[in-house]
Amino acid sequence: MFLLLLSAYAQMGIGVSPPRFDLTLPPGGEVTRTLTIFSREGEAQQIVPAVHDWLMDANDRIEWLPPATIPYSAAQWLEMTLDPFALQGHATKTVRFTLRLPEDAGLNGTYWTAIALATEARPHTDAQGKVFATRVRAMVIVYVTVQGTEQPGAELQGVTVVTGEEDGRRFLVADVANTGNVYLRLNGELRIVDSAGEVVRRAQLPERVLLREGLVRYRLPFPEDLPQDAILAQIEIQPKGPAGGYGGPPLYGEVALP
Repeated sequence: MFLLLLSAYAQMGIGVSPPRFDLTLPPGGEVTRTLTIFSREGEAQQIVPAVHDWLMDANDRIEWLPPATIPYSAAQWLEMTLDPFALQGHATKTVRFTLRLPEDAGLNGTYWTAIALATEARPHTDAQGKVFATRVRAMVIVYVTVQGTEQPGAELQGVTVVTGEEDGRRFLVADVANTGNVYLRLNGELRIVDSAGEVVRRAQLPERVLLREGLVRYRLPFPEDLPQDAILAQIEIQPKGPAGGYGGPPLYGEVALP
């Protein structure tokens, strides 16, 4: 028998609201918040809470880690009851947690962790008679930023055009590096410009998360119906810090189309 773990916003079993907390506290400050877990099934389920650290690579792949194992972990400051509890079918239940910063003048910027709420493993048998177990895990991300120490910063690096080896399709590739001490949320736009300087195509970019000391890589396919006189690709990224501000102009890059 093997265990199949369905994680992070799986649309089955259970769900959570809100999926994210953005907290701002001074050193020594504390706050208590409440989240809601809800059941999408008719049967009662046993829920097992846990706290995890996590990291995200440049392509948005998340690695879940034991608590208090990353440089900017907030796990050691998060307090909650980790005893398993019953969640009735098609019901909701509130879960409270407290985040308490230590009195440490050296704290600065953003720290983060995650609350995991997982169902107990359930055995299943497939059509071939193989037995496996499934467990659904819903994750709630918790960010905490030390009040008055925010220094947001980001840099757009290496804007290039690459061609896929298999199908010959062209992509704009660009990296955004976090040069500050807070996490950022990135929104932006890709534009295609013709020889007359007119924007002939534009596409909004999905929001991305850029962790402290992190990197986000964009690999954006160009539209297949580009005009013959399209000569330039532009990318513009607008970062937003924990409080919604950034303090700098949008990040801008451009590259000539081959």
